Amino acid sequence: MRTILIGATIGLALAVAGCTKADQQKTQSDANATASDVKSTGQAAGQDLKADAQKVGADIKSSAKDTGKDLKSVAQDPEVKKAGSELKASLKDLGKAVKDASKKHKDENDTSDSTKDSGTK
Repeated sequence: MRTILIGATIGLALAVAGCTKADQQKTQSDANATASDVKSTGQAAGQDLKADAQKVGADIKSSAKDTGKDLKSVAQDPEVKKAGSELKASLKDLGKAVKDASKKHKDENDTSDSTKDSGTK
């Protein structure tokens, strides 16, 4: 965009140099009007973009708030709390079972290693 404006300005300057005073003033007036139109269009586009971004931000904020309320209501549901407690108890039992199995496996290996060592001596 900047390159186009620079090229237009140079072209305008060259054209103005070969024109009469009245032509130069008209050309200058047209160039100023065009620059003003480009500036106002750019500002309008920027304001539209800002408004759209604010609307999207408000929508996201509203959606997040609604989701938070939904999650809070689900978390307070007695059935969900009961399921959470059951899951916690099951995981605790599973951890205990894994620990016991690991200990049993270790004890069996220690016993078999002792038998092998005493038999080779």
